[in-house]
Amino acid sequence: MSSFTQDLATLLGQVRRPGDFFATGTIDIHPPRLEIAGIGPIALPLLPEQAERIVALAEPAPYGRGTETLIDTKVRRTWQIGADRIQISGHAWEQDLAQIVARAAAGLGVTAPVEAELYKLLVYDTGSFFVRHRDSEKAPGMFATLVVVLPSDYSGGELLISHKGREVRLDLRREEPSESAFAAFYADCRHEVLPIASGHRLALIYNLVRAGEGPLPLPPDYETEQRRATALLRDWERLQESAGSVEAVSDPVPKKLIYPLEHAYTEAELGFAALKGADAAVAGVMVQAARGADCDIYLALVSVQESGWAEYGGYGYRGRHWEESDTDFEVGDVEESSETVFHWQQPDGGQPPLGPLPFESAELSPPDAFEGLEPDELDFHEATGNEGATFDRLYQRAALVLWPRRWRVAVLAQGGRQATVPFLGELAGQWRESGAGQDSPLWQEAHRLAARIRDDWPDSSWDRRRASEAGHAGELLRHLADLGDLEELDAFLSQRTAAGAYAAPDNEHLTSALGRLSSERKAELLTAILACNAPSQPAACADLLARCAAASPDPSALLRPAAVALVASLPGDEPQAPVESYGPRREAPSEAMIADVLTALEAIDPELATRALGHFRSNPATYAFDSVLIPAALRLHQREQARGLDSVRGLREDALAYLRRRIGEPLAPPADWSRPSQVACSCTYCKDLSRFLADPAQPLWLLKAAQGARSHVEASIRSNRCDLDCVTETKGRPYTLRCTKNQASYQRRVEQRARDREHLALLEAGDMES
Repeated sequence: MSSFTQDLATLLGQVRRPGDFFATGTIDIHPPRLEIAGIGPIALPLLPEQAERIVALAEPAPYGRGTETLIDTKVRRTWQIGADRIQISGHAWEQDLAQIVARAAAGLGVTAPVEAELYKLLVYDTGSFFVRHRDSEKAPGMFATLVVVLPSDYSGGELLISHKGREVRLDLRREEPSESAFAAFYADCRHEVLPIASGHRLALIYNLVRAGEGPLPLPPDYETEQRRATALLRDWERLQESAGSVEAVSDPVPKKLIYPLEHAYTEAELGFAALKGADAAVAGVMVQAARGADCDIYLALVSVQESGWAEYGGYGYRGRHWEESDTDFEVGDVEESSETVFHWQQPDGGQPPLGPLPFESAELSPPDAFEGLEPDELDFHEATGNEGATFDRLYQRAALVLWPRRWRVAVLAQGGRQATVPFLGELAGQWRESGAGQDSPLWQEAHRLAARIRDDWPDSSWDRRRASEAGHAGELLRHLADLGDLEELDAFLSQRTAAGAYAAPDNEHLTSALGRLSSERKAELLTAILACNAPSQPAACADLLARCAAASPDPSALLRPAAVALVASLPGDEPQAPVESYGPRREAPSEAMIADVLTALEAIDPELATRALGHFRSNPATYAFDSVLIPAALRLHQREQARGLDSVRGLREDALAYLRRRIGEPLAPPADWSRPSQVACSCTYCKDLSRFLADPAQPLWLLKAAQGARSHVEASIRSNRCDLDCVTETKGRPYTLRCTKNQASYQRRVEQRARDREHLALLEAGDMES
């Protein structure tokens, strides 16, 4: 297979002349002094009042048909002023025009000297246009037309240019008044100006002429190379088809091709329109070849990152002597490497939603494209501790990347969910815009991609949870719903979500996706999803059940099995079964979970809600009043529609009783220096700490000990929340830990009492209102 990638590289190596049939760009201009005979100086950006005066003074622009010059507003509706009535001055303008001409000539692939002769000034007002036509050669040596759009406020008026089956659409309008756009095209190109939607478009028209003798420049012609490249790509696709059996080809067939370009480009400047020299010519050939061979083609950045161990060079020359050098390293063996393609650009300037894709050296054209290159970055790291010297280096090139369109699903799958899920959304959007049915090729491709995503979904519980927490599962469900792909939607929910590929971020799109299925199937799948996931994610599953109950017209009829599954999975005080060492942790109950459980169960079966409340009451270690039940009662009490529910009233009564009982307990500051003295550790130092805390007459304890003992005692003080302030005195050896008793426990109770009174007042507010 390497011969194929080498053949393509050899062919493209013959495409040396840069340029295309058109050139375009933007420059920052210094507005010239523009004067029109009969009007005077013209302000830039163009003012509407002056635009109207120009139109009134100008004459209708004619068009040529054979040897005739005609005026017909059905063919061309615009206004012109001849060059003899225009005066443009300003030294800066001469420099700007010279820059425009140079860039236009380079874009057209012209290396000989070129001059620009002002032909006319054109004004397009609202509704103006020019149908498709071809310019005549208006002066000796003319080979192209240059259009410079001066700062003016308008919309519409795009310029369409076509040549030998190719067409580009250029929008020369610029929002920034200090910018001006230009376009140049060969005289034999057909072009069209679309109607102006609003405002006025002011443009200078120049003839680009050859300076000196010789043949006229012609558009670069790589039809032969383009045909050969198209044939190579078609052969490549046929090899891929035959490689359904690996024995069918002698070498592995690459899924994609990567052709690195010659020039360096940053992310900010990468784009087909910004390619330089031969890169632009090669891109032009390959875009047409890809179109003829039904391939996708992109411009992207190719990155190779390597790391490994480095060797110490030993000595370096400093001044007049050889001395030991700590910066003279050599690259050793590569231990880790990463090869990716990223930052995708389309030929039309769009940026597809593709994430990074990995690549293999066999996909490079030529295969040795990265051999012998100097790295873009090379960093050495000195040896530290037991670690030897290491290096990191980066190679980065811009490249054309392409693959047969029918292999797109397999190629994107190389990039995992980060590439496939966003692209499924792109296909869904294209399908909706097309208005086609589900029998269309676009929908069928999306369906195949969705099935591939499902097949490639991760197996481990940790990776499944991460995929949902990153939003990939929710995005996938949204795209499937947009496609109306109920078959694949059902398959993902039953095979993946109901098998543990689930997390709370899925709930919004999961609720919507379940709503697309029949009521019976929705209930069946929801039960399976909760039965699998509620033991480890009770809060997320309670939120999901609450959402589905709220969206269901008759939740009691269909959702009771799912509700029973949730209640059966509610955690209690009993020891939990061990989980995978590297698996996701179980969710702790929260106030939101309690609120969702009770509101969902009340809508489905109030008896289940009463059963759930009893479960909360009988497992106080898991459902603590201060951290779970009281916040849940407050949350539900704020919902007027929930206050009358039996289980909600029961929870509120429990919270009120708890608060009133604690508020009724005596609260007074300590009468002496005794403090709570329960310390978990029983070492000698911690026993001394416990005795000191219990002593009613001793406010201060000095511990003169080694650092390890002092640190251990400080850790015990923090973990047991002892009422002590600690300071280390650094006089003498060993240092002394000075421990002074405070009233932290009492102060915490004072603050708790204030919160209790506030919560009690909020929960009692309903009684006063009723």
